[in-house]
Amino acid sequence: MRSPIQPASLRQFILLSFFLALIPLAVLLWQSNSALSDVSRFAVAEAESSVDSVKRAENMQNLVIDIERAVRQFGILRTDSLSRLATTHLMNYQQMLQQVCLDLDAPLLCQAQAAQVTTLLQNFLHASNEELSPTLLTLRQQQQQLTEQIWQRLEQRLQTQQNFVVDAQNQLAWQSVTLVVLTLLLVLWAQARIASPIKQLDTMIRSIGQASHHFPHEQVVGPRELTELGEQLRWLASRLQQLEALRLILLRHASHELKTPLSSIREGCALLSEQLVGPLNAQQMEVVTLLNGSADRLSQLTEQLLDYNRLLQQAKPEFSWHDSTQLLDSCFADHALSLQQRQQFIQLDCQLPRIYTDAMLFRRILDNLINNAQAYGGEGSPVWVILRPHEKFMLLDVANNGTPIPAELRAKLFEPFQRGKAPRFDAVQGSGLGLSIVSDCARLLGGMAEIVDVNYADVCIRVRLPMVEE
Repeated sequence: MRSPIQPASLRQFILLSFFLALIPLAVLLWQSNSALSDVSRFAVAEAESSVDSVKRAENMQNLVIDIERAVRQFGILRTDSLSRLATTHLMNYQQMLQQVCLDLDAPLLCQAQAAQVTTLLQNFLHASNEELSPTLLTLRQQQQQLTEQIWQRLEQRLQTQQNFVVDAQNQLAWQSVTLVVLTLLLVLWAQARIASPIKQLDTMIRSIGQASHHFPHEQVVGPRELTELGEQLRWLASRLQQLEALRLILLRHASHELKTPLSSIREGCALLSEQLVGPLNAQQMEVVTLLNGSADRLSQLTEQLLDYNRLLQQAKPEFSWHDSTQLLDSCFADHALSLQQRQQFIQLDCQLPRIYTDAMLFRRILDNLINNAQAYGGEGSPVWVILRPHEKFMLLDVANNGTPIPAELRAKLFEPFQRGKAPRFDAVQGSGLGLSIVSDCARLLGGMAEIVDVNYADVCIRVRLPMVEE
C-alpha cells in the first residue's frame, strides 16, 4: 500500500522535496528581516532619545547661566522686565527639570535641585546678590551633577543597545544553525527516499547480470516511475531466466542430437574416401574432400558446444596436486599435429614444478589458448607458454605473433559467441566460445583471464590463478 505522504510520481516527489527544503530557508529569511527591523527600530528610538537628552542637558546648562545672569541683573537694576525674565527662566527650568527627572534614577538630586529653584522663585525679588550667591552656586553645581547623570544614563542606554544587538545576533545565529540543520535533514530524507529505490534497482540490475540470477523478491517502494521500472526489471529477469533455461536445453539436446548423424556422415565420408563402395573420379573425390572438411568442422563446433555446456553445469572444481611438466606435455602432444601443419612450435618456460588445481579445468584453459594461438598465430612462429609465480598467484601466459587485438575489443572477446576481427589461418571457422570457456574456467578456479601487452609477442592471453604452496 502506498504511503499517504508518498507522491504519485517522481516529479511530484522532487517538487515536494524542494518545497520542504525551502520552508526553513524562507523562515530564516523572515526571522532575519524581523530581527533586523527590531534592531533598526530600537537603534532609531535610542538615537532620538539620546539626542533629546543631550539637547535637554545643554539647554538646562545654558538656562542655569541665563537664570544666574537675570537674577544678578535684577538684584542691581530692580526692573520689572528683568523680574519677568528671571521668573520665566526659572519656570522653564522647573519644567525641564521635571522632564529630565522622569528618565533619571536620582530622586534626591532632583528634589534638591527643585528646592533650589523654588527658593530662588520665592527670594530673588527681595534678597540681595550676596544672599543669593550660595543658592546660585548650589544650583550651578547640582546642574553639573544632573548633566553627569544624564551622560551616565546615555552610556547605560548605549550599553543596553549593544547588548540588544548582540542578543539578536546570537538568537539569529542559533536560529540559522537550527534551520540549516533542519534543511539538511529534509534534504537527506528526500535523498534517502529516492536513493533507496534506486539502490534496489541497482541490486536488481546486478543480479540480472550474474549467472546465478538470485533476483531479490522485495518490491521497489518509491515514486511511481521507479516502482514501474522495478516491475519491468522483475519481468525482464524472469524472461532472461526462461531464455537461459531454453538456451541450456537447446545446447544440451542439439549437441547430443547432432553427434549421432554427424558420426554417420563422417563414417560415410570415410567409406567414400577409401573407395570401398566403388571407384570415384576426380570431381567426386573433390566433393568427398569438401564433405570431410565440413564434417570435421561441424564435429569441432559440436565438441565446443558440449564442452561449454559441461562447463556451465560444473558447480565446484576438484583441486589436487599435479606435475606441471606432465600436464603441459600431454596437452602439447594433442596439439602437435595442428602445430606441425603450420610449422609452429611450443616455446615453454615452466617455473612451477607442481601446481594445485583442477586438472580438467586447467587442461580446458590450456587447450583453448593453444588452439587460439595456433589458429591466429603467424606461420612458422613460436607459441610461447609461460607458467610462473607472481606474488600470491600463478600466471599462465600463452602468446603468439599475429594481428594485435585492439584495447577496446579485449574485454568483449571473453563473452560467449564473440569473435575478433583477425582472420583464422586454420580450416575451421571459430564459434566464439574459446576465450569464453577460458574465462569461465579461470573464474571457477578463483582467478581471471585477460589480454595483456608483452614485448616478445603481438598477442598474449594471461590467466591469473591462486597459488598454493606445498
